[in-house]
Amino acid sequence: MEQVNITYVTPEMYGYKDRGILKWQGMILADQKDAMKIMKDEFEIIEAKEEMSEEEISKVLHKAYTMDCPIAIQANAMRNGSYYKDVLCKIAGYGNGRIFLNVIDGRKTSCTIDQIRNVEFMDTLDWYDKRK
Repeated sequence: MEQVNITYVTPEMYGYKDRGILKWQGMILADQKDAMKIMKDEFEIIEAKEEMSEEEISKVLHKAYTMDCPIAIQANAMRNGSYYKDVLCKIAGYGNGRIFLNVIDGRKTSCTIDQIRNVEFMDTLDWYDKRK
């Protein structure tokens, strides 16, 4: 039986540098890019802020309500070992043990005081997106 030597030739031997995944970026749709961005944001690890007492939280919420100041609320809940992103909102009102919030993206929601871990005032320029 005759022995045959096989020589493999690859494009890299001739100086071709593969761009890897970059060559496929043009084929990704805008919806897919948006979905990938959302997935990346979901896996961001958010550290715990200092846990405030109900009295401290109440004082900040009352001042924010009377002065119509924007606030950032960290929920007292975790998912996959990380806290949720802060809820950027203004206090719309309160009653029946609930705090009603107008979120920066236009949504309306509510929560109870025991669901809040930390609350702090936001810069008004950030609320109105005037900081560039």
